[in-house]
Amino acid sequence: MLRCRLIVAGLIFVSAGASLLAMRDFRAGGARPYFYQSNFEAAVMMACGRGFGLAQPPPTALIDFLHERSDRFDCAEVASSAVVPLTVAAHASWYYLYGATAAVWKVTGVSWEAVDILGALLAAMATAMLFGLFRLVSGDGVAAALALVVTLSPASLAQLLSVRDYSKAPFVLAALLILAILVLRPMTRGATGALAALYGAVVGLGYGFRGDLAIMVPFGAVMVGAFLPGAWRSHAVRNAAAVVALVAAFLAVAFPVLRGLDKGGCQFHVALLGLTTPLTEELALSPPLYRFGDNLTDTFVVLKVGDYAARVRREPVPGYCDAAYDAASGELYLGLARNFPADMVVRAYRSVWTVLRQGLAIPGAGEPPLFTSPALNSGYRLLNGVTTVVAPAGPVLMLAALVMAFATSVRLGLALTVSMLFLAGYPAIQFEGRHWFHLRFIPWWAGALVVTQLLRRRLHGWTWAEIRPGVVATAALVLALAAALASIRAVQRGSVERLLAAYDQAASEPLAVVGRSGSAIEVAWTPVDYGHPFDQRGSDLVMATLSSAGCQGDGPLSLKVRYSAVSPAVDLSTEVAVPRPAAGAAPTRVFLPVFWSATAAQTSQKFTGLETVGAATGCIESVARVTNARDWPFWLQVVLPPDWRSYPLYQTLRLPRRFGPD
Repeated sequence: MLRCRLIVAGLIFVSAGASLLAMRDFRAGGARPYFYQSNFEAAVMMACGRGFGLAQPPPTALIDFLHERSDRFDCAEVASSAVVPLTVAAHASWYYLYGATAAVWKVTGVSWEAVDILGALLAAMATAMLFGLFRLVSGDGVAAALALVVTLSPASLAQLLSVRDYSKAPFVLAALLILAILVLRPMTRGATGALAALYGAVVGLGYGFRGDLAIMVPFGAVMVGAFLPGAWRSHAVRNAAAVVALVAAFLAVAFPVLRGLDKGGCQFHVALLGLTTPLTEELALSPPLYRFGDNLTDTFVVLKVGDYAARVRREPVPGYCDAAYDAASGELYLGLARNFPADMVVRAYRSVWTVLRQGLAIPGAGEPPLFTSPALNSGYRLLNGVTTVVAPAGPVLMLAALVMAFATSVRLGLALTVSMLFLAGYPAIQFEGRHWFHLRFIPWWAGALVVTQLLRRRLHGWTWAEIRPGVVATAALVLALAAALASIRAVQRGSVERLLAAYDQAASEPLAVVGRSGSAIEVAWTPVDYGHPFDQRGSDLVMATLSSAGCQGDGPLSLKVRYSAVSPAVDLSTEVAVPRPAAGAAPTRVFLPVFWSATAAQTSQKFTGLETVGAATGCIESVARVTNARDWPFWLQVVLPPDWRSYPLYQTLRLPRRFGPD
């Protein structure tokens, strides 16, 4: 026990020090941390002893600090300011993140650079939790080494530039360690309840840092309710009491955050962003004839949700991330999930595959290099070269771990299966590195389990009688997952056929073409304003008809959608790939949701026209507005060739490359 404590203390010291040095190196190299600093006014007020609220009116020095025009702030500037509570969804759910930041600032003074200390402490906590997880399946030395490898990987260190995104890591890992102990070690009813309550408290505290932790509550409840040691029937009361303790502890600790949810929280906004084309491609999925949208920007989703609220719900355009916005975005996302269930499942499957396959790879320092030290960059490039070669073994190691778990007991096999599918699958909600960097340990953990078990049995090995149940159960699991996807795809095909049939039969009225330049056309589009004077909005479903005769040629064909925009950040211009129509075939139609928004002062963005790439001007036969689609719940980008029923009506998996990322 003393040895473990000394190792943990050493890991905390090394990890915190290395993380702090990395942050200073990032700053020296010109990197600027970004974690929505403009929302940290409440943290400043807490650090200055003024409580959880906002200064009224905010002094100029505070505004300059929040917008990073200055690095430090003097609390004397708000000594006489009135304090008002947060009344809008200004990320008030970050209550404990603000509190932790304020605690650091009370010691160091209020400055942005001091937040690096909080990041280093969070990294140290993550390393300690990783040591505990690896220690469950390996010796002290291996566990310590693997914990440092994962924590000090560039994939992890780079996330320190956003302390908000990094902050979830130690809480998720701590919760997993508690669950693992509960599942692996028999204990009394009282100890089980206490540890389950600790799990709920850890998740509740982490929820006040990052809302992602909310998903750990149902996961923990399932694991505690179904997979604790002992026969389920004889321990049903114990398990139920532990679930109640878990949920109660979460509610108690998370209460300061939960009471602000009536102001909004933007949870479904994030999920809708996750459906956009860039993140579909990040998952190495091939989009079908329809796409939710190509723009991975808050602006795009805000316009989509506003359109849905006004068009389908018949409500005023909601404010960004307020309660009405949450209701509209939630209804839109859940409706998409019901109508495209196979896409949701395949995204989760691909997320599992990618986490397992890429998690073993230690990324290089990148270009430009992440660190200022050439030696450090070279070292990480070397590690990247080695680990990239072995990374494809990640899924194999997890399958071997499942075989061993099922061979030990069905309960442990199922517990590991549920954990693996959930943890590696839920990042599909918005598949970006910042949402799954803390899960890169999973294939390393599986590898440590497999290697340790093989070494322990090196004298007599596994007999076929011992391993056969695990092999059979794991094979059955893989077949069941494949069969489930095939069944759900059959269900989705019916719903998507009905949806696309409505597009196929859409009524329309022509839009005037007011200019041509090469293969580009300018469209006269006058939107109907459904916003309010300070946030004007307009949207339409536009149909472009592509002539089979005019679109002949070689190579790929695509249709550019053009916008005028006040800045690149709000420009929704995109390019849609289109199957080239066969000579003599009926026209291909492309349906495009288009948007306009403006303030009283200027237009933010507005659809202006189309351009073909890979074909001449005559490819676009006509442009029209769909007139019978106002009540359609889903306005999607849809490419409708005449033989559209012969295409897969669901997202499909791309075959992985042998080495490197998919």
